[in-house]
Amino acid sequence: MKIGTCSFPESIDPIASYEAAISERSDNAEPNTSKRAKRSVAVHTKFWKPGRILKIAMYDEDQKTIDKVKSIASKWIEYANLKFEFVSGAEGDIRIKIEQTQYGDSYSYLGTDALTRPPEKETMQIGLPLEDDEFEFSVLHEFGHALGLAHEHQHPDADIPWDREKVYAWYKEEFNLERDQVDRDVLPLPRNTNYTYGDYDSLSIMHYDIDSRLTINNWSHPGGSTLSRKDLEVVSKIYPHGTPYIPHSLIELLNKIKAPFTGSSN
Repeated sequence: MKIGTCSFPESIDPIASYEAAISERSDNAEPNTSKRAKRSVAVHTKFWKPGRILKIAMYDEDQKTIDKVKSIASKWIEYANLKFEFVSGAEGDIRIKIEQTQYGDSYSYLGTDALTRPPEKETMQIGLPLEDDEFEFSVLHEFGHALGLAHEHQHPDADIPWDREKVYAWYKEEFNLERDQVDRDVLPLPRNTNYTYGDYDSLSIMHYDIDSRLTINNWSHPGGSTLSRKDLEVVSKIYPHGTPYIPHSLIELLNKIKAPFTGSSN
């Protein structure tokens, strides 16, 4: 990826974010243990339930655009127990707006945080035109966020020799980003008990291109340009096959049906 901007906006309501996550998948609420699927930097509290059919709305884009996004995004779930259903209109679990922006910046809400967005608002934006060389990368990268994955270059073991003041100055000049957003989306994050850490994957699609102008001693790294082997391994562990999906509405209905029979048999 060429140097650019991408973010996964935080839900403005942490309680709603938590409730959406555990309603979707009960083990999102479990504490971090060695039994959990490891990912270089993945927030386990916001994964979708395995077996889920995620509806993807494209705001009535033309069929060429829909087919292109569908072809690209489907690469993520080749080995994962998820399905994407692309729907017309604006009703979907993930709602994509494709609109060229001044900086070509894109974003996606992280995993189940998409459920906290008002239904008339997009949950993902692709800021590049279909013909742009970086369009496929952008779609793959943002769908990684939509599946619950964070930025790989922010892995605490990445050991990238950033020159922080150059980074802050560059992102301010090129993208008008303030220091706090650069800290959140670009620079390394400290270890956190809400994350699990596998090995750092420098080839991940979730990794930025690191330009020598922003590092000490002209260090550089091309970043990921397509899904890495570890990317595919990770989503197959997070969304394992053999796990049926039971909609939350059906669980509630079954609980109501069982309720009269849960009392004493005396």
